[in-house]
Amino acid sequence: MSHFQGQMGGQPQNPPMRGAFSPISAEQQQQFAYNSYPNQQPPQNAYSQPQPTYPQAQYPQQQPFVQQPVANQSTPYGMFAQNLQNNQAAQIGMQFAGNAMNAMQENVQQNVERYVSMRQLKHYFDVSNIYVLSKLRALVFPWMQKSWHRYAERDQTGQVVGYKSPREDVNSPDLYIPVMGLVSYVIAIGLIIGRLGVFHPEDLGYTASSALGVIVFEVLLIKMFCYLLNVGSELQFLDIVAFSGYKFVTTILVVLLKPWAPWWMTWSAFLYFGFALVFFMIRSLRHALIPESSSVTGVNVHRKRRIHFLFVIAMTQFLYIWILMQYKSSN
Repeated sequence: MSHFQGQMGGQPQNPPMRGAFSPISAEQQQQFAYNSYPNQQPPQNAYSQPQPTYPQAQYPQQQPFVQQPVANQSTPYGMFAQNLQNNQAAQIGMQFAGNAMNAMQENVQQNVERYVSMRQLKHYFDVSNIYVLSKLRALVFPWMQKSWHRYAERDQTGQVVGYKSPREDVNSPDLYIPVMGLVSYVIAIGLIIGRLGVFHPEDLGYTASSALGVIVFEVLLIKMFCYLLNVGSELQFLDIVAFSGYKFVTTILVVLLKPWAPWWMTWSAFLYFGFALVFFMIRSLRHALIPESSSVTGVNVHRKRRIHFLFVIAMTQFLYIWILMQYKSSN
């Protein structure tokens, strides 16, 4: 006991308490601290018992978790697209198919440009809202327009290379109004036939085919007379198509009056819009068929014939409007 009293400063110590709240001695605290570090050994003193050493268990080193890339599951073709990218044969096949489609597109474009130039076709669809309103007014009230002369387009040297686009010249023919007029005419006929209770889906195709047949007949007839009268670059093929398609604007107005208005009002509208279209055709085609310049070859010889030809083209508009008015069901 004297030895323990000398170690603890000469003060007698009570025996340690046994229980949950028993204090831990300094030697036990030092032993617990060194147990946290397996590579270190606690200091040995004369009164401590040697602690047995146990071999540490070797655990395999855990590899860090790496998330594997997965295919895009947001689309049902994510896995298919990933497999397609990894498949070299599929990539070669897709490249071959793309080259084949490009070659086919170039071939079709070359065949189309033999008859109609895409650059020239874009020229006829270059319109604006002001042009469309002005052209519709000229078709319905042609005598209110004073100037019918077309403006020429010149290059840097001052030579004439063509005419200005419809956006820049209200007297220039376009293809936007004829195409929209044809579509509106087919829809109007479908509505009228549906009101009569005998509508069938085939009626739309029948009406569109009949309208296109009238246009093709008129264009071929005008083109034949232009060839016989030596009318060359003064009147282009697309100009003829444009002027022939303007009749749908006046025809729609007459067709819409026919089911609801009395007969005398319908025929009055037919005569009015027919003469309006005749006046429009004469004033628009006069500068192309009967140019004022006498330097054009053959103008003096065929001038009288061209005047008669222009009069025939204008008066046949009554016949075309009357044919387009005769709508009926295909069944």
